[in-house]
Amino acid sequence: MSAGNILVVDDDQNLIELIGLKLHSGVRGHIGFERRRALQAAKQNIFDLCVLDLRLADQDGISLMRELHKINPDVRVIILTGYGSVESAVQAMQGGRLQLPDQTF
Repeated sequence: MSAGNILVVDDDQNLIELIGLKLHSGVRGHIGFERRRALQAAKQNIFDLCVLDLRLADQDGISLMRELHKINPDVRVIILTGYGSVESAVQAMQGGRLQLPDQTF
């Protein structure tokens, strides 16, 4: 079985470091803070999972998720936030469903 490849995008340096420490040795991780670097990494790598912050310095995680799905429609995305609302959760679920119509949530 091949190692997993995870993209993590968050503007909180402490959370980035914590996630980096928690990645197991069998998992490759690309960790970043900016939309541009995340998209560049997604164009150069095939990710099994993307973990995105809802609120980023240069974009929101839902918009970034949609851009990542344009590059790789099959990538799984988890959106984290400390500022969640029912509205943002619905937007995230609808964004994922729009990109992956054969999947049910």
